[in-house]
Amino acid sequence: MPAAGHRTRGAFPALAALVALAAAACSRPDWTDPETSKGARALPPPAGAKAIPTDSAGAPAPPAWVAPLIGRQMRSAFPKDGVCIGNTDGIVRIYTGTPQGARIVGWAWDYARKAPAPRVVLVDAGGAIVGGGETGYARVDVPRHVPAVTSDKVGWEAVSSVSAGRVETFAVIQDGAAVCPLAGVQF
Repeated sequence: MPAAGHRTRGAFPALAALVALAAAACSRPDWTDPETSKGARALPPPAGAKAIPTDSAGAPAPPAWVAPLIGRQMRSAFPKDGVCIGNTDGIVRIYTGTPQGARIVGWAWDYARKAPAPRVVLVDAGGAIVGGGETGYARVDVPRHVPAVTSDKVGWEAVSSVSAGRVETFAVIQDGAAVCPLAGVQF
């Protein structure tokens, strides 16, 4: 029995030291306490993040084919879904004049035609068409990374009549009879 009691007495100080160490490790560092922190509370922007250029001029007019569709529900204009591949790469310019808007770019490929999707429409959160654009811009990186794409003219540029909220992009395919989702952007 003395040997067992000796082990217990020796284990208790070690256990107490572990508990104290764990409690100390769980304390909150000073820099996280808003009352004592002397540093900035906001995180710095990610490395390489760039501000979107703005232009005090008004947004350019959308392509003539999409102008009569602005404000119309996308599903009433394009009720059918098709298959494509592509992406909305981002916002390249925001126009702050009258009318306000933005220029958005990306790429789109129509699988059925084995060709660039000819047009894109931009849709707001309520499903209304807020802009559009056309393909034909060189994107040599796309066929290099996506073997199914055999043309580098898959790049598109579109004009949005909005510059706030979220905008989803759809490629217009099957001679205007169908659309397929590409992605979206958040302003």
